[in-house]
Amino acid sequence: MKLRQKSYVLTVALVAAVLFVSTFVLVLQNLRATFSAIESRAIGEEKALALSVDGMLAQTPEQNRAAYVRGFALYDSNGATFALGRGEKTWVSIEPVPPEVEPGRVHRITQNGRTVLAMADTLSDGVWLRFGLDVTDELDRTVRQAIGSVLVCTLLTAGIAAALYFMLERVNQPVERLAHELRTPLTVIRGYGELLERAKLTPEQQHTAASYIVSESERLGEISQKLLTLADARKNVFQPERVKLNDLAAHLKQTYPTLETEIGWDTMTADRALILSMLGNLIGNAVKASDPGAPVRMRATPGVIEIIDHGSGMTPEQLRYVNDPSHAKNPSIRSGLGVPLCHEIAALHSATLRFASKEGEGTTATVRFGADAAPMAQ
Repeated sequence: MKLRQKSYVLTVALVAAVLFVSTFVLVLQNLRATFSAIESRAIGEEKALALSVDGMLAQTPEQNRAAYVRGFALYDSNGATFALGRGEKTWVSIEPVPPEVEPGRVHRITQNGRTVLAMADTLSDGVWLRFGLDVTDELDRTVRQAIGSVLVCTLLTAGIAAALYFMLERVNQPVERLAHELRTPLTVIRGYGELLERAKLTPEQQHTAASYIVSESERLGEISQKLLTLADARKNVFQPERVKLNDLAAHLKQTYPTLETEIGWDTMTADRALILSMLGNLIGNAVKASDPGAPVRMRATPGVIEIIDHGSGMTPEQLRYVNDPSHAKNPSIRSGLGVPLCHEIAALHSATLRFASKEGEGTTATVRFGADAAPMAQ
């Protein structure tokens, strides 16, 4: 795993840990506060009922049973039930609270599939009161809120992870492209440098080698600047000029000696550094796919440039990838940043890039330019 991938995983894990721990603490506090409020309400209702019954007991309790029943019905409609009696005799009991409920404590029991907070109390003249409050709906609502908070936290974590991923891709893609594109000019510079260092050359040959070193060095600076800003300012890095195809071909042949050219297009409108980068990538891929020393052909006709090789060709899956890199289903097919970059450079020139290939028969890359890069009359 690459360092940036490890950093991404660790960052997402840290963010997720902070969010989930914070959410857990808040949910736990909310649950405790909610349970405390429900319990306080149950105790308050039980005490209010106990005071009411105590007031009635100042009269003759046996004569007031009907009043107790009416009071019970009122409480039952509010989700509360109670049983009232003295000794072994029960005066009022509808959905009674179990007798094992101890006075002075709040019990959480399950009754007919519902959650009930149950309490017991001893009143005047040995009268006992057992009280229950159905809190199922409130508890269910609180649990749903807790689950909703966890889901929101999960979605937030996923959103942050996606945003961080795209941000890192946006930052790293130009750097990776730059590293990819620097290989060819650096190889040329090194080759001519070693030639100057080790071989005995005529003054003319020395001048030619030095000229190519200077040319490739300038290209390094130009292409690095363009690639680093390509993702953020597509059209701003595009600097069209009159570019002679023969000059491009001559430059490319210095890097790829096996390149054969057939130029029937004199001058085009293009960004020289970017078009060289695109053609260099396409030719480099063709050389790699061919046998050592096998020729690769560059053919240019008005509005069209083709890079043709007779190498190993591509599988149907590889061909689908190079024609549309953004929709590759198998990540192992991706062979680098060259092909996606070529597509972007082609798009900047109002062009399309398409590949035709058969296994064992070779590949043809065709860049077809639109009106914005049409051949210029001489």
